[in-house]
Amino acid sequence: MTKQSTKQKLAQTLKALMATTPVDRITIDMLTQRAHLTRNTFYYHFDDIYSLLEWVYKQDLLVSVTTYTKITDWKVAYRLILDYIETNKQFCMNTFRSVARDLLEGFLYSVASDLVGKVIIHSNRDVSPNLTEAIKNFYGWALVMQVVQWLANDLKEPKAAVVQRAEIILRGGIDNAIKNGQELSGFGQNG
Repeated sequence: MTKQSTKQKLAQTLKALMATTPVDRITIDMLTQRAHLTRNTFYYHFDDIYSLLEWVYKQDLLVSVTTYTKITDWKVAYRLILDYIETNKQFCMNTFRSVARDLLEGFLYSVASDLVGKVIIHSNRDVSPNLTEAIKNFYGWALVMQVVQWLANDLKEPKAAVVQRAEIILRGGIDNAIKNGQELSGFGQNG
C-alpha cells in the first residue's frame, strides 16, 4: 500500500466513523482496527486524530474547490464550499459540534479569505498588501461566520439564501473598503 493510499484509507475510515460517532469519541484503536491497520502505521502518517481530520478537510475541500482558483466569480466558489458541507453534512456537523470546530473554521477562513482576495484582484485597483490583508481578514471571517450560522441551524436555510446574504455584504463593500483604506494612512497607501 502506498503512503497516499494509506492516508486515504485512514481518511475514509475516519469519515465512516464520524457518520455515527463524534470525532471527540473516536480513538486511534477504533480507527486502526476498522481500517485494518496498525497503530504504528497511523502514527507514521499523523500525530493524532485531529491532524488526520485536518488532512481530510484539506484534501476534500481543496479537491472540491481546486477550480476556484480559475473562477472569477466568488459566488461559484462559495457555492462549492456550501455544496461540500451539504454533501458531507454528518461529517461536517460532527466536526462542528466537537473540540475540532476551530480546525473547520480555520480552514473555511483560509478558503474564504482567498475568495475575498480574488475580488480585490478583480477590482483592478492598486491596493497595498496591508490593506489587502485587512480586507481579506474582515470579509473572510464575515463569510465564515455565515457558514457557521448555517451549520448552527443544521443547514435548514437554502444555500441560495446564504450566498445571497454574502453577496449583499460583498457587493460594493470591498470597493468601499478599498476607497476608505486608501484615504487612511497606515495601510501603505498614503503615508
